[in-house]
Amino acid sequence: MSRETNIIILIRYKKAVGFMKRIAELRKEKHLNQIGLGLKLNVSQKMISAYESGAHQPSIDTLIQMSNIFGVSVDYIIGNTDIRTPVEKFLKDGLTSNEIELLDIFKELDNEKQQKALGILFALKYYEK
Repeated sequence: MSRETNIIILIRYKKAVGFMKRIAELRKEKHLNQIGLGLKLNVSQKMISAYESGAHQPSIDTLIQMSNIFGVSVDYIIGNTDIRTPVEKFLKDGLTSNEIELLDIFKELDNEKQQKALGILFALKYYEK
């Protein structure tokens, strides 16, 4: 195999692993076991296990159902973004995409870094003329 092929395989593998982990993490956050999620999706526990192990990929319809159950975007579930909340919800609430990104990054910071970020924002707002 060529170096480029190996890189492509590695990228796809990392994305698939992230995808599998996301489903399991979201399920656990909702305090659901595989049987419970399966009941909500009208699939078997075995199928949920297959999604989480990477043996099978959910259909688009199943991903949309998961998105509604977990309250996250399909893009978040499949690993295309680290922004959990569907953009449509923020846009309906009047936030721009820059504001959404800012909030998402801010939420990932620990308390000390959040305080520093707020200080920087206050400085930009009140002290720059």
